[in-house]
Amino acid sequence: MSNELYKSDIYKTILGKHIRNKRKWKDKSIQQLAEDTGFSINHINNIELGHSQPATGLFHAICDVLKIDATAFLKEVKEEVELLMPEEQ
Repeated sequence: MSNELYKSDIYKTILGKHIRNKRKWKDKSIQQLAEDTGFSINHINNIELGHSQPATGLFHAICDVLKIDATAFLKEVKEEVELLMPEEQ
């Protein structure tokens, strides 16, 4: 997958959806996640909605708070993106 795809709207949307799903699966509110990562609810919400992509530090903070493996998580996201956009591989 090209670096440009990582910046695409589809990637941001899928990444945000996966973060939201993991957060809900871990039974955390968006407010709890914001407090635990030190970022605003608005910022977390924008990421979950696919409007923005988290910086590396925030992404790792989210993974730490949700107790998920960052590498495995990104692999899941990448696989879904590739299913939706196979021509981009």
